[in-house]
Amino acid sequence: MNEGRRIPPFAEDTLALITEAAGGVGEELSKEEALEIISADERFDAADANAALEILQKRGYIYYIEESVRITPTDK
Repeated sequence: MNEGRRIPPFAEDTLALITEAAGGVGEELSKEEALEIISADERFDAADANAALEILQKRGYIYYIEESVRITPTDK
């Protein structure tokens, strides 16, 4: 993976959660749904969920279109 795109382990875990919930890479779900899915995991609270989404967006793993979170397709 590109060194500039590395993310902390908690962000990797949240990416896995929302990718599975969305149905895979290239899919989408609402930001509200993403936050609920992440917060439902006992390891994370609402602040963690927001922080993870911010990191994922800044590093290019997700992007927003209006109120939808879309999982960025990777070259893997």
